Amino acid sequence: MDSKRTVAPALAGVVLLLVCATGCEKTTRVMDVTYCRMDVDCPSGYLCESFECVPKNAKTCENVNDGTPILQPTPHTVDFGMTTSNAPQTKTVLLSNIGNCTLTLFEANLAKADGGIGCEFCGSNFPKEIFPGRSEELSIVWAPGDPTPQSNELRILSDDKEYPTFRLPIRTNYIGEPKLTAAPNPVNFGYVAVGRQSKRNVSLSNRGTGTAPVTITAIAVEPAMNSDFEVVLPMGSLPKTLRPITQDNAALFTFETRFTPRSSGAPDGGGDTLSTLVLQTSEGELRIPMQGNSATPPVISVTPMMIDLGDVRLGTTLSRPLTITNSGGAPLSVRASWAGTRPSTDLSTAPQIIPAIAGGTFSELQVVVTATAAGPISGLLQLDSNDPSRSVVTIPVTANGVMGPGPEVVKLEMTYDNGSDSAFDNDVRDVDMTLEHPFGYVCNERTPAPMNWGTYGNPTWLAFAPKEEPERIVLADARADGTYRVMVNYQQDCKSLPTALLAGILGISIDILVDVLTGGAIPIPGQDVGHLIEQVCLNKASSAVNVKVFVNGMLVSEKNTSLGRKGDSAYILNLVRQNGVFSVP
Repeated sequence: MDSKRTVAPALAGVVLLLVCATGCEKTTRVMDVTYCRMDVDCPSGYLCESFECVPKNAKTCENVNDGTPILQPTPHTVDFGMTTSNAPQTKTVLLSNIGNCTLTLFEANLAKADGGIGCEFCGSNFPKEIFPGRSEELSIVWAPGDPTPQSNELRILSDDKEYPTFRLPIRTNYIGEPKLTAAPNPVNFGYVAVGRQSKRNVSLSNRGTGTAPVTITAIAVEPAMNSDFEVVLPMGSLPKTLRPITQDNAALFTFETRFTPRSSGAPDGGGDTLSTLVLQTSEGELRIPMQGNSATPPVISVTPMMIDLGDVRLGTTLSRPLTITNSGGAPLSVRASWAGTRPSTDLSTAPQIIPAIAGGTFSELQVVVTATAAGPISGLLQLDSNDPSRSVVTIPVTANGVMGPGPEVVKLEMTYDNGSDSAFDNDVRDVDMTLEHPFGYVCNERTPAPMNWGTYGNPTWLAFAPKEEPERIVLADARADGTYRVMVNYQQDCKSLPTALLAGILGISIDILVDVLTGGAIPIPGQDVGHLIEQVCLNKASSAVNVKVFVNGMLVSEKNTSLGRKGDSAYILNLVRQNGVFSVP
């Protein structure tokens, strides 16, 4: 009689032992049946199907009746959407086989190798098998570059009978990064007497890239109990959305802030009253410091009150220091200019832009003369300040040009049409002048004092604030004959650009902007000012240019030309030295 012994199934498998007890030899037969939940539960070369491990080759399309592999990517379109972040992003594509036999992927690649879109594992690890009901992951990576929509296509080659080449669209849309900037920042009201009021306009602009907007939702002063400061907003002006200024040169939001000190000095007894202008925006919070002073006004004093530079040989330069002292408390702002209808360009100051002078300190200004004509040289140096009791200080400056044994001295003066010369207005047109020596060396703004001209002289370039106009080149000590050439170049043709707009783009004050446009040393991180002007200029125009040539102070030639647009240049005249005498043919 046969007997059976059954062992309860386990995940590891079941072993049935059949023992023949009578009428046969005693034998044992073992049959392996492996149970599973996932493919990893099975030995190498096996798959888990219906909780049972089966050989992988049993699922090849040749071994399956009506075997059909079907590729189904998920998602059907890889869309990174619209973003303002330039951080790399990754999307995963799931490649599934919903057929009944093994799918073979032969190749996967992108249609275009640009746009910052990449495919991890594309071009490698192929061919790749995907068994029925199973999937493989493939990563699409995108590193945003230029702010513009991009498209690409993932091409997958397989043995799917209906779609052997599957095309998966990829879309990206980096609209750039918004960046809200304010000018001025910080807002400094300087000294304001108790009971008086000072107003400052604050201009906001979006200095971002692409088309990414920024929305201002609220503006307030903190702390709220500080009644010395207030913000005045036009009715219904918020929320305000600003497009990037490079896309819309009218996208500027300007509002008014006020400082009305109620008492002398800050609550802590110090000279400055401090507060913060807080802007709530779609990109977070922007905080702008505000300060004013009502206790200690700036007090200007100047030493000496007149300057005599004495005799100066033609072609040489002398200077004398002028000390400007602030004996008050609030910072002293000073601007130097030469008074009169046509000041002599033989006189100048260095630096031309004077930094603010803190209370109890001083600054030294060099008053400079470069004699180009024999006889008296005189001018009135005007110092405009924010001292409430002495807003203007005038310093007489004199010198005397004397002939020397050296060669003739040439002075070139260039003026051009760029609006008002007396104040910084909306006209930022800029023309530069260059003097070329007979073998091509140059003297201009980029090389203001070349040292390699040898016997062809020692030239020096200078331009006058606040608009680099007029420009002056003095050529002294030329001892060799030759032909020099004078070139003018149109650097910027923007006739109408509000200073608040440009300052807002750069995130600086208008005072600093003046310094930048006149060749100052203040850095503007990440921005090319000329390129920005080109992008947001409201009106372009030609410019009439005039160059005068003086030899030992005598006008020997005057030439005019017109430059039509930015980038235009012209050789306006030749300066010839023959037998030691300069002339203009």
